[in-house]
Amino acid sequence: MARKAKQKATPTKPVVKDSWFKRIFNSVKGWIVGNGIEGILGLIAGLVLWTFGYKVYAGVAFGVFATRNWDLFKNWILKLFKS
Repeated sequence: MARKAKQKATPTKPVVKDSWFKRIFNSVKGWIVGNGIEGILGLIAGLVLWTFGYKVYAGVAFGVFATRNWDLFKNWILKLFKS
């Protein structure tokens, strides 16, 4: 009888956990992508206008920023309840 050929055991690699920096980076990147250009520009414009003393216009810009974040938060909560 012929001997069976030895099979090389392929070692399983351990699961690599993401570092805390990579998790935070991906969270921030996801927030920026989800917020879109309107939200980011609303935040930047609000900060610039507030710095120069245009408080009413800064409030409008922050309102745009808050609306975009509210949409993200609302969709996140709805997604939690659907699961």
